[in-house]
Amino acid sequence: MGKGTGYSGKLPSQGTVDAGIKGAPKVDAGKQGKHVPGHSNNVSTKSQWADGQNGVQYTQEAWMKGTPVKPDGSVKTYDFGKPVGPNGETRIKVHIDSKGNIHGYPVP
Repeated sequence: MGKGTGYSGKLPSQGTVDAGIKGAPKVDAGKQGKHVPGHSNNVSTKSQWADGQNGVQYTQEAWMKGTPVKPDGSVKTYDFGKPVGPNGETRIKVHIDSKGNIHGYPVP
């Protein structure tokens, strides 16, 4: 597994996955899958990860290092300062759900 690629297995259609980022919540595979090309839950109108990426490690890193954008802390963004999305996006937006799981995607 190369640096920055994170959990590199095929995302399951449901359940949680973890890239091993210390202290980070697990990633909801079903919600993350909406942003992963080729995933059974993919919604092509939503912001996408690059082909072959599932964004799990970036999502967990962004949650741990990110800045809250909602007063309740349920959404954070983090700028990696380098392209992480397929269109040169450098920022990741991450949401946490009521179960304590997160999902994220590149944003301009």
